[in-house]
Amino acid sequence: RRALMASPASPTQKSSVRASALERVGFSVAAVAAIGLSMLLVSTFDYGRDQGIYALVARETLAGGAPYRDAFDFKPPGIFAVYALARGLFGPSMAGVRVLEVLAMAVSAWALVRLARRHLGGAAVGLLAAVIASQIHAQLDFWHTAQPETFGGTLTLLGLVSHARAQDATRAGARRWLVLCGALFGLAGLMKPPLAGVGALVGIVHGLAAWRTARAEGRRPDVRLVLERVALVAVGGALPFALTAAWFASKGALGDLHQVLFVFTPHYTKISWQGASVSAMAYYGVAEWLTTYSSALLLGFVCLAVTVHRSPGKGFLLLVLGAIGVHIAGIVMQAKFFQYHWGATFPLSALLAATGLVRVHELARERSRWLGGAFALAALAIATVKMPVPSFGDTFFARSEQRLALLGSGDRRSWDALASVADVDAAQNRAVAQFLREHTEAGDAVFVWGFEPVIYDLADRPLASRYIYNVPQRATWSSGSTPSSPTW
Repeated sequence: RRALMASPASPTQKSSVRASALERVGFSVAAVAAIGLSMLLVSTFDYGRDQGIYALVARETLAGGAPYRDAFDFKPPGIFAVYALARGLFGPSMAGVRVLEVLAMAVSAWALVRLARRHLGGAAVGLLAAVIASQIHAQLDFWHTAQPETFGGTLTLLGLVSHARAQDATRAGARRWLVLCGALFGLAGLMKPPLAGVGALVGIVHGLAAWRTARAEGRRPDVRLVLERVALVAVGGALPFALTAAWFASKGALGDLHQVLFVFTPHYTKISWQGASVSAMAYYGVAEWLTTYSSALLLGFVCLAVTVHRSPGKGFLLLVLGAIGVHIAGIVMQAKFFQYHWGATFPLSALLAATGLVRVHELARERSRWLGGAFALAALAIATVKMPVPSFGDTFFARSEQRLALLGSGDRRSWDALASVADVDAAQNRAVAQFLREHTEAGDAVFVWGFEPVIYDLADRPLASRYIYNVPQRATWSSGSTPSSPTW
């Protein structure tokens, strides 16, 4: 009845509705285009030093070997599985890994939108978060991408999506989603162990939510239900580790995994803690995360700080902030502030930053459409102030322009120049590989002294030693030998 009696919308109101709809469509199109451009840039990235290591370990694994025993590295085993999958699907070139990386970026963007719709009041926050996260990822360039954190970040977001599904499901359905949630965080832990800690945090949060729900409904909290939810996440999280240990045991390489990850690697970590304090390391970690890589992130966090009391999903925002805290703590404990170590943290950070930016824009637009537009332009301008390309002197825009100009070009020297930094020269590596192919037989094992394991793969020659780079031989703590471990 009220609808029938209501006055028809005025022309001004209709015009405002149409303008808002056009703004939403325009923003969505621009966001998708920006994400797609970042994916295009990532697809042009070539080998870095670490990527060459992962590819070579994957090659030996697919040939029947095992990481650590047949090809040495001290990264967790998850990244070798990713490279082995890419190699099995697409062949030995780096392009196959970049296909999986672009797919991971797309899944991360989907997950950010899904989480924003569920917790933060709409897709706009998720789309903006995906734009920021994708751009920062492309900004890291070839050296700091296709790393364990790259894929661990996607698994983390999927774990949070599964957590949300468990919250909305029946008790039986929630059990399945919680096990999946734990498994996803367990897989993330195989990329980088601290990422599994977020799963523990999510399990505790889910258990506490069940407790609060019972109290709010006037029921006596069921302790068994709370413990069950925490245990389901824990069981799911333990499953990937158990299966990985079983696989290494079946290959007779469980001892090698233990020796590398639990003996060699802790000594490597200790180096950076000499003369350092926990407080100084923690301060440095927080400052680097928030201020070093993106002015868009910093602006977004400032906006979030002044609007959080009006933002929906405060509990979820606190959970994401806690997950970021777990990541920062892991990086500080590792004491190696390499740029790619933040790869899994940037998507979560982008979600919080986008929440603040969208909320301030909404408040500005409520006062005036022009004020909302002015804020959007100002935010865009501030976002371009700091967009460094780590390890390179170029800005993100300059570096991207060089890559886009070479698309479709067969100029190998120019592409190699974009894949070279410091003492790594892609053209020289390619030349050495060509020399080996011309002066050795296909079955001749070779040994490359130094830190260029990609040469083995480019030359397609067997390894003369499992030590595919010389860090173990140069590490003072690994110069001896034990009956159970060969000389490093």
